[in-house]
Amino acid sequence: MLARQSKNTQRETSCPRLGSLARRIITSALTLFLLSVSAGCWQASVRVPTVSPEDVKKSIETANEGDVAFAHKDFYASLIKYLEACRLNPNSEYLYNKLGITYSRLKFYPQAIEAFSRSINLNPKYPYSYNNMGTVYFAEANKKRAEGYFKKAISLKNDEASFHINLGNLLWQKKNQEKGLVEIKKGLSLDPDILKKSEGEGLAAMTSQKKTWKDYYFTARLNASQGNVDRAVESLMQALTAGFTDLEALRIEHDFDPIRQDEKFVAFTKYAAQLLKL
Repeated sequence: MLARQSKNTQRETSCPRLGSLARRIITSALTLFLLSVSAGCWQASVRVPTVSPEDVKKSIETANEGDVAFAHKDFYASLIKYLEACRLNPNSEYLYNKLGITYSRLKFYPQAIEAFSRSINLNPKYPYSYNNMGTVYFAEANKKRAEGYFKKAISLKNDEASFHINLGNLLWQKKNQEKGLVEIKKGLSLDPDILKKSEGEGLAAMTSQKKTWKDYYFTARLNASQGNVDRAVESLMQALTAGFTDLEALRIEHDFDPIRQDEKFVAFTKYAAQLLKL
């Protein structure tokens, strides 16, 4: 999860193809403009000596406008506002964190990395930018670097649920499901509703990697440990379809204890036993 600081045509008549071509040209031009403008935002690696109170105030107002656009998923509009806010106040790690998030949502990953790097340079103890940097590297399949940034974020703020969820997801994808499950459980213990939140303080570490029976089985364990029998059984059915056969694991695994006596779980184990005998 990428962390957001919570506060502060003409009508086509004679040539139908012209509108589509024009839109592509405009989009490309806008992208080039944004990239050229953003380059000026992080030329300096240290704080600007003086930022006037007026500029700080204007930067907050402009960033608030960016927040509104971001909430409406108008990411290009929010990007323009955050770039302007950074220009007005180049000393704010929070603004560069928001800028990085927006670049990430637009999949401009190199620019996102530069924005998060600037945020970290401004405040090396600000954990959200480390976490968000990790999500970018995760999206680029650089799991080693992503893991380092997630762990750094946790070292700075151990009680942030999303950080543990992100690290858990990464470990899971690295086929270290047991350690991944521990981190995800830690995140859920800090915030039981974290998996239901779409944005909150951060962006989720996402992957397109195809799931195996082990992924479904560990998801079942996670849901069972939280007492969610419906999702646990659903994941077990998916695991069974994908090749899961170890019924003995269901009997001895303590994660299934909270739902072990539930009729839905009992029915599944009976069904699976009969199916695997065929």
